[in-house]
Amino acid sequence: MDFSSSPVRFLKKKEPIYQISTLQSLVMGNYYGGVSVEQLLAHGDTGLGMFAAADGELILLRHQCYRILGDGSAVLAAPSERVTFASVSFLEEGEHIGFGHVGSLDELRAALDERVEILGPNNLYVLQIDGEFRRVAARTELKQEPPFEKFADVLARDERRFVFENLSGSLVCFYFPAYLEGVNTGGWHFHFLDDARTCGGHVFDMEMVKGRALLNKTDRFIMDLPHNPEFQEAALENASKEEIKGIEQGGE
Repeated sequence: MDFSSSPVRFLKKKEPIYQISTLQSLVMGNYYGGVSVEQLLAHGDTGLGMFAAADGELILLRHQCYRILGDGSAVLAAPSERVTFASVSFLEEGEHIGFGHVGSLDELRAALDERVEILGPNNLYVLQIDGEFRRVAARTELKQEPPFEKFADVLARDERRFVFENLSGSLVCFYFPAYLEGVNTGGWHFHFLDDARTCGGHVFDMEMVKGRALLNKTDRFIMDLPHNPEFQEAALENASKEEIKGIEQGGE
């Protein structure tokens, strides 16, 4: 793999990562919707998440918000649509990274972990990779009706998977340090959208021919908690770490 980077040029004033809800809450089945797309866009131009009622994966790219439907297609989300979980930030000038061939998501994750170790593993990072992809394995999920089940049960029944081949597009990637595990996924979380804005999803594997990335490091984090009764009554400490790992990595 060809992995090269330019000198670090982070701005002194770092944009925060803004998050709606917690991953524990999502895992336990709280899909009631916290903010509108319009409100989310006030906090970032790059991001990922999920829509209310678990109605599809969300990807925010270049200040446009897309929903991934059950057939893997991407549609522009209306400003009034509700979001149940998301992490967003304003992507600004940071570190540029060049990639050659990357054979898998694990290989990409290992390369990015190397950079994080150098730059500081206890900070947060947002990354956009624009590239050519031989393969992207992704998923979304179908809309649920209340009372909502745990997310692992939703995925067991209503997850939809796809493999996209030979296309150009962008990976939106967020890194949370291990001490925030449960608030979000510890490590990297990846979503994909193709250049034509026709397909995408939550990524659990990929093969990249080449790519160019912009990496931002931040030491600022803002989180808005849900206000619904289900959140107040939830035993979030019971959210299974094994389920969180399986949800993020795609399971078998």
